[in-house]
Amino acid sequence: MKHDYILPIVLLTACMAVSGCTGRHEELDLSGIHTSAAKETMAASTVAATAAPTTAPETKDAQETLGASSNVSAKVETYKNTEKGSISIQYPVVSNLSDPKIQEQVNELLLTNATAIADLTAGEDPVTLDITCKVVSVDRSRLTAVYKGTCQVQGGPYPTNVFYTNTVDLKQAKSLGFNDYSDAYTMAGYVMSDDVQFYQASEETARLLLAHRSSMSLEQFTQLFEQADFPLSSSEDAAFPESFSYTHEGVLYFSIPVPHALGDYAIVTFNMDGK
Repeated sequence: MKHDYILPIVLLTACMAVSGCTGRHEELDLSGIHTSAAKETMAASTVAATAAPTTAPETKDAQETLGASSNVSAKVETYKNTEKGSISIQYPVVSNLSDPKIQEQVNELLLTNATAIADLTAGEDPVTLDITCKVVSVDRSRLTAVYKGTCQVQGGPYPTNVFYTNTVDLKQAKSLGFNDYSDAYTMAGYVMSDDVQFYQASEETARLLLAHRSSMSLEQFTQLFEQADFPLSSSEDAAFPESFSYTHEGVLYFSIPVPHALGDYAIVTFNMDGK
């Protein structure tokens, strides 16, 4: 999807990293979520997911059936850990794949990615991490999950909103990311353009987000998107990505970090059918 944008030179404010998990909280019209530690309790919740939802991507309840166009299903379970604070992270579990070995690999990958934030935010101080999972779509080829919640380090002034996603190829048991359905430079240009659209943002919030762009450059957004999504870097100093993306019904959704007063992250939408 190559969509060339004439990039205006616009003013940008400072973007905040989600992975730091240090407090700052007052929400506008945006929403957010992230955490990790030893795998303790996994309490199953009742969810079946067999096809793409028919409603807006972020409004389906995690306990709701998504459809029935294939035999593949996904339920949401909960990982809990109280060793270093209070950690609760929902994650999807897939069933009815034709290859049991691939299914085992997929479920291991889903759990590992869902709880990676807990490992990467673990530090000296106890952390409270509360993350919910919504299965946006699932079929025999692909599952897409959206995670939202809050993260607060003990003693911090307020929780930080967190947002991340995971799209998994169910035939190869591997994560898909930004560059599998777009490219970083093109989307950086889109964010810097007059055409950019923010998901579920009020007119006032959108105005503030546009003003906020003045803290970043095309090059910074390009680098941000190049480092988006799973899989995580294998380096010792790997950090949790500051941007995550997914596609649904012809639309690309991807997040950018923003100041806490604007919700800690904003979601940009791009109509892929109109590229």
